[in-house]
Amino acid sequence: MDLWENVRPGAYIGEEAVKDMDIDGVDVGLVYPSLTIFLYPFVEDGELLTAIHGVYNDFVAEYCRANPRRLKAIAIINIDDVQTGVKEIERCAKLGFVGATIPEYITERGYGSPEYEPLWDCAQNLDIPLALHISTPRVKAGRGWDREIVDPLVFSILMLDNADFWVRVSLTEMILSGVFERHPKLKVGVAEHELNWVPYWLERMDYSYNERAAGRDGYRLKNDMLPSDVFHSNCFVDFQEDALGVKHRDIIGVDNIMWGSDYPHTESTWPKSRQFIEEILAECTEEEKAKIVGGNAARIYGI
Repeated sequence: MDLWENVRPGAYIGEEAVKDMDIDGVDVGLVYPSLTIFLYPFVEDGELLTAIHGVYNDFVAEYCRANPRRLKAIAIINIDDVQTGVKEIERCAKLGFVGATIPEYITERGYGSPEYEPLWDCAQNLDIPLALHISTPRVKAGRGWDREIVDPLVFSILMLDNADFWVRVSLTEMILSGVFERHPKLKVGVAEHELNWVPYWLERMDYSYNERAAGRDGYRLKNDMLPSDVFHSNCFVDFQEDALGVKHRDIIGVDNIMWGSDYPHTESTWPKSRQFIEEILAECTEEEKAKIVGGNAARIYGI
């Protein structure tokens, strides 16, 4: 059977997506990038990658025009050249996009580098949350796995099984270099990495900041804040099927958690999302449920 026959029309036709949302009981959908995210690790030519992402952003803008109230676009941005990336965010914001995806990890320069200041400025000024989506490391030999010696399929498996590594490093760089203190309204989220890695990472980050020499001698946050405090004030995470993470929602922060169905992918909870939500959030209060399944996303993305 042709694999294309198995693809739901809602994957590429906005009107059909809205019909599927009705079936699933979803009011508003954030349309994150899909297959284009896999190009970050494997398209070395920065200008080519920027052009591809621009074409995708044009497509998703048209896709969401089918129902602008219910379909909200998230752009995909190449930031090999920061100013070019900033211009694309500005262009997409004018088209009605509510957020943007950037690489979850950068090989040559970490996110604590001063060269990314225009990116943070742009996102804060336009109120565009930035997402570190799974499968988006911009890796090159030296700071990540070498594409030339790792088979792409094996690379994907290794990356997915250890995905939280990339975002833990990137968020730590942002927090401990003072990015959020310089840009207090900036919002950065982690998409499709689930939740249960967050409590351990927050504990380790605070411990190293307080107890280890490298932490004590590095950048010091103002007003006696801890790194975990910065996470709670400026970051968010989304999940699909992480019951263990939900159990630790008090550590992660209920206000920092968003649920997503991952429609239209094969592992999506569609068309039984409401049933799934009731099961995985069974121990949550009604207030917590309301925040996790919609309220937090509406607040963070200004919907």
